[in-house]
Amino acid sequence: MNIGSICQRRLVTIDSGSSLAQAAALMRERHVGALVVTTGTAEGPRVDGVVTDRDLVVSALAEGLDAASVDIGDLASERLVSVNELDDLSDAVAAMQASGVRRLLVTDDEEQLTGIVSLDDLLAAYATEIDGLAKVIRSGIEREAADAEPEAPEPPLRVPAVGTAGWGQS
Repeated sequence: MNIGSICQRRLVTIDSGSSLAQAAALMRERHVGALVVTTGTAEGPRVDGVVTDRDLVVSALAEGLDAASVDIGDLASERLVSVNELDDLSDAVAAMQASGVRRLLVTDDEEQLTGIVSLDDLLAAYATEIDGLAKVIRSGIEREAADAEPEAPEPPLRVPAVGTAGWGQS
């Protein structure tokens, strides 16, 4: 399975000159945990960084920054970590481990931004794979049980009364 099949293609961007308050409002409005921070250039928007909901809480609120006067570009992580959309899930996990991030930008072969993949996206993809393996095991067990000769039912087990010393007493 490749990253392109599980990444979120709906990118939400914000201009680097926007305020922290504007970023928080956009995250709430669009129900996302990360924004791609951009700056306009003559060639079009350029990706400057990524800011997450965690960045807003840990780096802005906890430090007492003024949400109305600080630019989101000042808070955004400038260390961009990306994977190609054709990369395998394990490549994304390795990139997250190496860089200590929970979200990766996803690019195409021309290095154009095509999506974003989160730790949650990877967990959901792996959970689907594990569920498929569990179904294989269950179908094997069901097939073996159907092929087996039926056994005589076991007699019911007697449970001792509360407070008795053991199983051997009546």
